[in-house]
Amino acid sequence: MFAFAAVTAVAGVFVAYQAFRGYRRNGSRPMLYLAVGIVLLTAVPVGVNSALTALTAATDAEIVLAVTAAHLAGVLSILYSLTRA
Repeated sequence: MFAFAAVTAVAGVFVAYQAFRGYRRNGSRPMLYLAVGIVLLTAVPVGVNSALTALTAATDAEIVLAVTAAHLAGVLSILYSLTRA
């Protein structure tokens, strides 16, 4: 299970890096928000889940809440990058 999470995080960081390169090359702020959103959807939940599980006595509900918050922030960042709303 951890291997799938790690692959997801690495792939997400790679895609986000490509978006960040687009931001730096063209100065396009939406690309920056897209990169941030991708990281928040892929890498941050894996890190949050792993860290909270290993380092704290957080309950499953608290971990799910933290991961869901990262997902929500990622989706909102991507929404902003596409619509600037």
